[in-house]
Amino acid sequence: MPQRTIWMHGTNMQVEYPGRLTSVRATGPFVRIEGARGQNTWLHFPLPTPVLVDGDRMHIERTYVSFRTRDHAKVHEVIVYDGESRIAEHMDLDLRGDHLDAKFDVPGHPEINKGINVTLGVSFDDEAPDVRSMQIEVIGVGLEYSGGE
Repeated sequence: MPQRTIWMHGTNMQVEYPGRLTSVRATGPFVRIEGARGQNTWLHFPLPTPVLVDGDRMHIERTYVSFRTRDHAKVHEVIVYDGESRIAEHMDLDLRGDHLDAKFDVPGHPEINKGINVTLGVSFDDEAPDVRSMQIEVIGVGLEYSGGE
């Protein structure tokens, strides 16, 4: 089956609990968030998702996330939803630093039904020295899918 990939720029992000952040700034190359000490939230990336291509139902293979964090911020979850159904979860992560080509598989490569939302769980250390040390920059989120011949 042919592989297809679609990417969405990080500036399309939606924050679940914006009050837990001190700043959200969309720039040309990425979206930069700054957290508040000891807080967490979820960053949502709703990907425009083809369900049918030339009459063939598409299957999700994996998702990609391109991001970097400062020393006192981390990505601790990557969750993939198809509509309201959770189809993949990568939990208890401690991703800090540069992760410009991170890949997360979707087990079983299910059919896509309602549209894909990739959610990043992020948190910020209690003992961070300053706001800058709690920055996360998300460049983009991608989706690899397959279907057809």
